[in-house]
Amino acid sequence: MTLFLMIMKKNLAALELSYVVKELDALIDAKLDKIYHPDKKTLLLQFHITGKGKKILRISVPDYIYFTDYKEKSPENPSGFCMVLRKNLEQSRLRAVKQLGSERIIELLFEKKEKHKLFIELFSPGNIVLCKEDGTIISALETKKWKNRTIRGGIEYVFPKREINFFDLKKAELKKLLKNTEKDSIVTCLAIDLGFGGVYAEEVCLLAKIDKKTSPKKINEDSLINLVKAIKSLCSRKINSCSVYDKKELVDIVPFELEFYKDFEKKDFNSYNEALDNYFTGQVKEEKVDESELAHKRQIGKLNKIIDEQQKQIERMQTSIKVNNQRAELLYTNYKLIESIITELKKAREKYSWQEIKEKLKGHKIIKDINDKENKVILEI
Repeated sequence: MTLFLMIMKKNLAALELSYVVKELDALIDAKLDKIYHPDKKTLLLQFHITGKGKKILRISVPDYIYFTDYKEKSPENPSGFCMVLRKNLEQSRLRAVKQLGSERIIELLFEKKEKHKLFIELFSPGNIVLCKEDGTIISALETKKWKNRTIRGGIEYVFPKREINFFDLKKAELKKLLKNTEKDSIVTCLAIDLGFGGVYAEEVCLLAKIDKKTSPKKINEDSLINLVKAIKSLCSRKINSCSVYDKKELVDIVPFELEFYKDFEKKDFNSYNEALDNYFTGQVKEEKVDESELAHKRQIGKLNKIIDEQQKQIERMQTSIKVNNQRAELLYTNYKLIESIITELKKAREKYSWQEIKEKLKGHKIIKDINDKENKVILEI
């Protein structure tokens, strides 16, 4: 059990998605007013529900989807993908929301003059794909190509399918899966091969009264029946959502209470979406505060750098003023001497060349050099 409790909630299992989808029925026939793309992996769909007002469907791939009232600030210049979505989907109505089998994929069907499908892939690395009604891809958040699958405009959208849809599980299917699996424990087989996720695989074992470490190959007929019953039970529960805490640290958000968490503290919510909103939106707000503080610190750093440079410039100017004042005082104190030297040099220049004057002034106590090209006389006073 400890293994799962050490992992903070980051994404939704396929089973959990099914309960999110049940509550998203509240958006059916709502009008899609605005679309925002605040960052690379996040999409906000702002709906208007007749008689209820604004509601925002928050999508963050590959992690979660839920509706909320919170909308963070988006870039002034929307992404190209966001512009395509706005062109095709804004002012359309949401006609259907469904999960594709037991995959972590949600399909949203929109209708305006034409129908469009928006596929939300909540498995790594995550993607959002806009298609025509017939499934032809118009645009995708990420263009991808794998060995057996390609996501790009102009081709049919095809998603990876598991052999078994656990929402419609047959005993013979589960028996075959347990026979062919390479996993060494029933809980791992259910979690990975069946796609049930770690916590819910643990719950199935508890409900079926089967040691989770049992080898799949050693599951007898009675245990097989109990496993199927337990899985079907979890797929048809009434939503009674809660957050689960271990020593005041949140460890999970579930659509209904689990035997797996029976000894833990819980906080109840009116809906599963509300529970997800409470947690994930809280995280988003904290991240925005952190980003704001970081930006503030960067701005302070820039200002401090400017202030430091200005202070150094002031110090240089003060030093220059001090030196120039000293020079001015010397000029003022020795004005008569300097004036007489300049007068004598002008007279000498009428009779002699600069070279001759330089020769005559070698070893002079005050006149140290004459730069005839720049018309400068260097004195040492």
